[in-house]
Amino acid sequence: MALKEILLPQENIMFRTKTKLKCTHKKYNIIITNLRILLYSERGRVFKSPDVISERLESIYGIEYNQDGIIFRRSKIRIQGGIKFEISGPISEVKPVFNFIQSIVNRPENPLIKSSDD
Repeated sequence: MALKEILLPQENIMFRTKTKLKCTHKKYNIIITNLRILLYSERGRVFKSPDVISERLESIYGIEYNQDGIIFRRSKIRIQGGIKFEISGPISEVKPVFNFIQSIVNRPENPLIKSSDD
């Protein structure tokens, strides 16, 4: 199943990670659309099946970022909404995700976030 089959009608990709980041002991591509945050991966060697975690942007009420390590620096984002999840990986990949989510979620009446009721 391709990513396009998971997108809703009139849902547009606004941000996408270059590499897979870790969430719940699995690695996912992080895709942010005008409606949702999608964690997407395909599982299986022969018979591919999608593995998707989805959270509506309008339901996110908390986002936290931290870094740790001296030599092997890593970072984490904790997102709280309808579900709580943690994304971790290299700072160069995680920090842009945090900055983008924070820029669109923290603005009241953000025109980039379209309600699914529209």
